[in-house]
Amino acid sequence: MLGVLIATIWMAAGVGAQVTAGQARAAQPVATQASASPSSAPPAAASSTAAAQTAPAAASSGAGRRDPFRPLVVKGKSDELPARLPPGKAGLVIGQLAVQGIVRGLGGQWIAVVDNKTKRAYFLYAGDELYNGTVSRITENNVVFEERVTDQMGRPRTREVVKPLAPN
Repeated sequence: MLGVLIATIWMAAGVGAQVTAGQARAAQPVATQASASPSSAPPAAASSTAAAQTAPAAASSGAGRRDPFRPLVVKGKSDELPARLPPGKAGLVIGQLAVQGIVRGLGGQWIAVVDNKTKRAYFLYAGDELYNGTVSRITENNVVFEERVTDQMGRPRTREVVKPLAPN
């Protein structure tokens, strides 16, 4: 009991200020036992242990830091196609299209004849909306699409895709 009292006074005097938080927690029940005896040292010991416990917690807080376990590259689910696409032109995916022909309409505008993996023919005009983009322009040799994509950082972008007339 006398050794516990001496250790408590020693810590209160500042000699034991370099104790770790684990040692301070281990000494705290001893200090509460020693507080039964009339002495002014245990309240000082309790305040030094409280300071020892809060100082490491404040120094190790990660406020304002990026989570190191969060990936830098975001895998976009927008690149994955749904099980059922909408019917018609709205369900055409630019990556699956093949240009089978390009014709000039009566009004002078170009019309692209495309098909996808289902081998159905679709007639596309400039400005038509597709599943993942639009038809930007049609020339006599190719069709230019504006494809909506998500980059590696998760930001939406558009890119120009040129599909030439398929050789027969």
